[in-house]
Amino acid sequence: MQYDFWTVRGPVPEEMARALADVVGVPVADVDVADLDGDLEGRRWDAPVLCGYEVRRGDVALYWDVWISGAVPNPPDPATAALRLAAVIGGTVLHSADDMPNPSAYMACLADGRVVRARVDDPEEPDFLFTVDAVEDPVPDLPGARVHLLPEVYWSEPIDLPVTTAFAAETDPDAIAPAQSRANRARETLIGWERLVRRMAGDWGPTGRYPEESYLEDLRTRDSLARRLADAPPALEEPFARAADALDEVFRAHSSDDGGEFLGRVTKSGTAVRDRGWWWQRRPRRVPWPQPR
Repeated sequence: MQYDFWTVRGPVPEEMARALADVVGVPVADVDVADLDGDLEGRRWDAPVLCGYEVRRGDVALYWDVWISGAVPNPPDPATAALRLAAVIGGTVLHSADDMPNPSAYMACLADGRVVRARVDDPEEPDFLFTVDAVEDPVPDLPGARVHLLPEVYWSEPIDLPVTTAFAAETDPDAIAPAQSRANRARETLIGWERLVRRMAGDWGPTGRYPEESYLEDLRTRDSLARRLADAPPALEEPFARAADALDEVFRAHSSDDGGEFLGRVTKSGTAVRDRGWWWQRRPRRVPWPQPR
């Protein structure tokens, strides 16, 4: 088992050893801690828990490279270990979000038990600044980080798309349509639109949130869908329209017509949205991003 942690606080090696012993569940004597830039000849390489650290600059003080040997029974997974470490040292611990393909996606584990998604710029070189650009909820240890929902988190979430899947099976059953073909372009717009309406139908689960900018981009996807639908060749026209109608019905069921008043305020365009598609005239039943007070 290996852990890669970044801590806002910089405890001394003796404190680090005690903290890791507590987190992993071993005696302090089983933990060896050393500066990766120091003299490594005196290390106890046979220790069940080895931790090498680097002093970092920017929003964190230390990088922890922790290796847990097979002699340690049932060590916690990295996410659990990070949360335990934050509680023990009384400060925020960051680790990479393994469920995200984006290398800047991190999880910030707070001493109070909260876990907050974060966007990080880690240059992987100790002499350069490690910067936490944004967090989805306030983190007291990171007062310089912007607080807002991170679109990349929601782009990567897996969502079932039954309508789009059925459309693709009907129009391109062998999945051989070229990327630039009308069938594939139609499928792409259906994917974007269905991802939105499935979120709405699920009350924006699993977090109950969704970024404002992502919502507006999804409405622009519906604009694109309308253009492609109007230009669809005869072979695509009926299944494409059927799929769009099914998704539009879900969208209508989870939004209300307000004549564009809400989105006019959101986009700061006033009544201009009234000249756009009917989907710009509707407000989500529950708005999933923070509202100004």
